Amino acid sequence: MKFIKDFKQTSDKEHNQIFGKFACGIFLILIAFTFITDQTFAQTESGSSPLIVAQGISSDGSVHVTITSSLLELHKPLALYISFMDSNGNKILHENYGILAMQQEGNGFALLSNSTAHATNGDDLQVTLPLDNTSPVVFQVQLQGAGLLGTDSSTWKGPQGDTVTISIVPEFGSIVPVIFILSFIAAILIMQKSGIRFLQFDNRMVR
Repeated sequence: MKFIKDFKQTSDKEHNQIFGKFACGIFLILIAFTFITDQTFAQTESGSSPLIVAQGISSDGSVHVTITSSLLELHKPLALYISFMDSNGNKILHENYGILAMQQEGNGFALLSNSTAHATNGDDLQVTLPLDNTSPVVFQVQLQGAGLLGTDSSTWKGPQGDTVTISIVPEFGSIVPVIFILSFIAAILIMQKSGIRFLQFDNRMVR
């Protein structure tokens, strides 16, 4: 009887260890999938300088606005590369637009305000004031139509008066490995505790 009891305890212990490893693996895979599919963490790199890319679309879907920004750093301005494309991915030439930028946790002052901006080749450059903090920056891009400067705005093509809202969030790349490590440790602790309870329960059943 003792042999059967010892064998059952050993078998249950091995089963709990395998189950624990399997659960940890599933747990980490789910965390990784969450980070990979979350657009908040979508970053791009150009050489050694990481950039943040965010996009927005006009209400009718005809204008796609892309803002490529430098990283959010305290007391430093943001350098912005703004592109306007149609639904087929072609640059919209001579897009007239207005742009307003403010921080979520700002003091109410605009980091950038330009109501008469013009993207000659479908692209334009803008620079904000230095950031007061590293909270997300919200951009409101008002589409005014595509047309040559100095011409009658009533002849401009595309949406006019439509506002596209785009947010630039802090770069979280360096935090992800830390979260993975903490998640791994937490998973191990949880499964170890669960394994002890399973083993104690089985022992009571044998007795």
